[in-house]
This record gives sequence, structure tokens and C-alpha cells, in this order.
Amino acid sequence: LDGTSRPKPRLEAGIAGLLRPTSCTAMALRLVALAALGAAQATPAPVFDYTFGANCPFCKEFGTMLKKLNAADGIAAAVDFNLRAAIRGAAPAWDCPDEDDGCPMTKYVLCAFSAKKDKQDEVDFMTCWDESTASPASKAQSCAEQLKLDWAAISACAAGAEGAALEAAAALAFVTRFPEHKTGRFGVPHIYIGGVEQQNHDYQSLLSALCAAGAEAGACGGEVVQL
Repeated sequence: LDGTSRPKPRLEAGIAGLLRPTSCTAMALRLVALAALGAAQATPAPVFDYTFGANCPFCKEFGTMLKKLNAADGIAAAVDFNLRAAIRGAAPAWDCPDEDDGCPMTKYVLCAFSAKKDKQDEVDFMTCWDESTASPASKAQSCAEQLKLDWAAISACAAGAEGAALEAAAALAFVTRFPEHKTGRFGVPHIYIGGVEQQNHDYQSLLSALCAAGAEAGACGGEVVQL
């Protein structure tokens, strides 16, 4: 070094600075690790697979239980409620439990489901429908209005080609789900939780099955909803 030159940075210090992780880098690595851990621990919501009859006496009775179960603390958000119609046969003489040929009641329910804002509307419409003793058209309208669904669209659906198409799609879904029941006896309500058929349809049995299937809800801590 001469008297006019400045000291050059030491090479070792420069390399160490490049290799040393910054606080931002360390934080990013921690976030990635936490995200990976969360993804590994995440489990899909258990599926409550409910096959119903729109005029089935036992289904009407079960409507109260469905409402109570759905209202249990955290269950609505923690469970995937999948409602399907018991409909089979061929158009236009579709076959549904306790209904006239063509399944006019089921058609109203399917049209209401088609007009839903979210899946919760399906459960709410179904329980409203089961509680009502009015005529099919009257209770379809009152339940739709209660849930702020488009009644004009539902009515038009039930009277036209859209309703027929929904019945056809529902019938295909039914025989795909239950190929052994294309004909013959099929009991409703028919319930699976997490892929396991449920023989007991009381509140505590169904809640216990949902909790055992992985539902993360306050109700799984022992709370019972009273309606």
C-alpha cells in the first residue's frame, strides 16, 4: 500500500456476507416450512352423503335431525353436506319414493338446489321443505322466499326443460352411485359419513360419526345443540 491508496475490502469478509442469510431469507424459509407442515396436516372435510326422498315420511322426520345436526357448533363449516335425490327409471315416468310418476316434488327440490347461492342453501331448503305441510308448489315458494332464492327461476325450471334435465342428471348420478339399486327396494333416508353407511340416524350417533371422520368443530368437544 502507498500513502495515497485506500485499503481494499478483504475477500473473506465479502464471501461471508454473501453466504450469510438475511433476516428476510430466514423468515421466508420458515414460512415455506410452516406452509408445507400445514399442507401435510390438512385433511379434507368429512362428507355427509344424504340420499333423500322429497315425499318420504321418514325423510320428513329426519329433516328435524338434519337441521339440528347442521346447527351444531361448527358442523356446517366443518362438514361437506352432499344431498342427492333418490330418483331412477326413465323419463318422463321417473320413479321416486312415495311420489307420483315423474317425481314432481323432487323436481321442485332439484330446481331449488340449482338456484342456490351456496351449499348451505341446500340444507336449509331441504329442512324447510320437510317441515312444511303445504302443497309442493306452495312450500317450494315459501322456502325459496325464506332463503331469498329466485322463485320465478325455480318455478320456470320446474315447469320446463331445465327441470327435466335436472331430473335426468340426478337419476344418472343415483344409478352411478348405487348401481345395484337401479330397480328394487331402496330405503331413504340413506346416509353415508366418510364413505361408511350409517345404520343409526339419531343425533348423537351421526355427530359422533362426523367427529370420528375428522370434523373439526366445537360440537365435537361434547356440546349438544338444543333447537
